[in-house]
Amino acid sequence: MRLSIEIVLIFAATTAHAFDSASWLGQRALLDHEAARLRDAYPKFRERVTQPAENVVIPVESHPDGSVKTSVFAERAQFFLQDGMVWAEGVEIRQYRRDGTEESRIEADNCIVDRSTRSGWSDGHARARYRDQAELEGDMLYFSATEEYLKIFTNTVLRADGRVLKSVRADFDHREGVAMFDGAVSLHGSERGREYDLAAAQAFAFVSSDNEFRRVVALGGVRVESDGRRGECDRAVYTRRDSRIVMYGADGGSPAKLADGDGAKSTVEGARITFWLDSEEVEVVDSSIKMETKGLKIPHGAGGGK
Repeated sequence: MRLSIEIVLIFAATTAHAFDSASWLGQRALLDHEAARLRDAYPKFRERVTQPAENVVIPVESHPDGSVKTSVFAERAQFFLQDGMVWAEGVEIRQYRRDGTEESRIEADNCIVDRSTRSGWSDGHARARYRDQAELEGDMLYFSATEEYLKIFTNTVLRADGRVLKSVRADFDHREGVAMFDGAVSLHGSERGREYDLAAAQAFAFVSSDNEFRRVVALGGVRVESDGRRGECDRAVYTRRDSRIVMYGADGGSPAKLADGDGAKSTVEGARITFWLDSEEVEVVDSSIKMETKGLKIPHGAGGGK
């Protein structure tokens, strides 16, 4: 699969270990089947609701020492014991660490939970919060407590570290710290007072164990705007630690392009363009430069831009 190969190569160059995207995407496909099963089951069990209980607490999963790992709180719920299902409204799904501190919380308008697979489906709006440091929300959500995974099917918004990432769909693997965003992806943030925007067809994001945004890999028709600079490329990697974006041209195709803000009269093209969001510095590999350079400063000897 060409997309998976590209992702592995980019991650191998920018992380301490290569990301096995093919394996990860294969596991996501299996979970998609589970999501479809629960999505189809939701309206059937909703029709069977007759006498829901109020203010219900449902233990779903425990740590090896017996302490609660996952619980479902619901304003209204009904148990279907023979089916192993629970239907609920006004839902909070909470996950705890072994020391009892809350790791994450999913708030949903409604859901159905399969107690045997420890997974569920929400047919309305849902919001996931991770220790108040990252928030993911959207409509129509599948979650797996065992896999620490959730998928939003439409109207996705992720907020973390003052950055906002939007897309149509999203998969978030909290255990691995990897999120995949698909369809009309946009990222807005700022570095030392300088705002930037990134748009792409698809993006992968790395989130640290303490829920901090670390890296974003954008794929397909990527566009970048920052402090008057406008870039276009096949794929790009944003690294928070370095306040840096690396743009890549298509293999055997069009190069990456970066233009200044003065009517795009000054343009740099190259196989790879690196620029820093908190400075004017730019590095170019295999460069082609069109002047005027009023808004674009290239240091002497910068990777092919001599």
